[in-house]
Amino acid sequence: MKVVLPVVLCLFLVPVAAIVAHLFAAGMRRASLGQRIRKYGPHLHESKSGTPTMGGAVILLLWGLCLPVLHHFQLLSHEGLFIFLGGLLCGGIGLLDDLLSLQHKRSLGLSPPQKIILVTGLSTILFFLFPHAVRTPLYVPFSALILSPSAILTFLLVLSVFLATTNSMNLTDGLDGLATGVTILVLLGYLFLFPEQEFQNVILPLGGILIGFLWVNAYPAHLFLGDVGSFALGGAIASLAIVSGTALILPLLAGLLVLESGSVILQVCYYRLAKKRIFKISPLHHHFERAEGIDYSYLLPTVEWPEPKIVLRLWIVQAIFVGLGILAVCR
Repeated sequence: MKVVLPVVLCLFLVPVAAIVAHLFAAGMRRASLGQRIRKYGPHLHESKSGTPTMGGAVILLLWGLCLPVLHHFQLLSHEGLFIFLGGLLCGGIGLLDDLLSLQHKRSLGLSPPQKIILVTGLSTILFFLFPHAVRTPLYVPFSALILSPSAILTFLLVLSVFLATTNSMNLTDGLDGLATGVTILVLLGYLFLFPEQEFQNVILPLGGILIGFLWVNAYPAHLFLGDVGSFALGGAIASLAIVSGTALILPLLAGLLVLESGSVILQVCYYRLAKKRIFKISPLHHHFERAEGIDYSYLLPTVEWPEPKIVLRLWIVQAIFVGLGILAVCR
């Protein structure tokens, strides 16, 4: 039962997630609750305005329902509970952001400082609730070295991982199916690296839900993740990295997230220094899109790919990063 149940949950949740996501999208559409497109300046995603959002609530609901099932069969360790809570609580922050966005009828809900404060509070709570789970020794990339940092350094690491991963996943969630597919690939990498039962119990159900959700989230998306989804997925990956001791490996395992957030940092810094842009639009995935109304120059060559091609090629890039992450862990 301990080995079979997570696999059964994974397979069962694929069609269930697809159906529930479809029904959720239909309900959001009837209520006229759709995504508001942020004004970038150039015309980019105006055609997607009004697409139902907050699909991450479906992911949170189904994944959260797995928690009592796993607990009933005594399949949930402290590490597994930490991963669940990390994902669910981060998703709660994203849900608040989405609700404020819908209430105020604008693309932005919580301000960046408010998000930082909430994620910092969440990280602090989890750090003190699960002292043994967060003090897992750290793998050093491409080395047999294992580090055991002090409590203060561990806290700073936990905070940094949660902040970086949730924000990066939020930036990555800009094309249909991109963030969902990237998360599935990262989860597959963790399943390969850590086939232990305690990780399977958490990863397999979430993977099944995401595969089902991708049915309605793939291009052309009928339902967006929303901040509730991107924050939940970022929180789940951050929690996995912390309890598995792979926080230093995570920039490789989730390399596309690094590229996406790094492109924003580079764009802002270069513009402030030189008053010029590197990318057509940041984050990175927007540079490859067709955009109208651009009246400024940028350094990189102009690229215009169809959205499905951009998503597929970035999935391939992420798959390569997962392979590098696996090679970086010497076990």
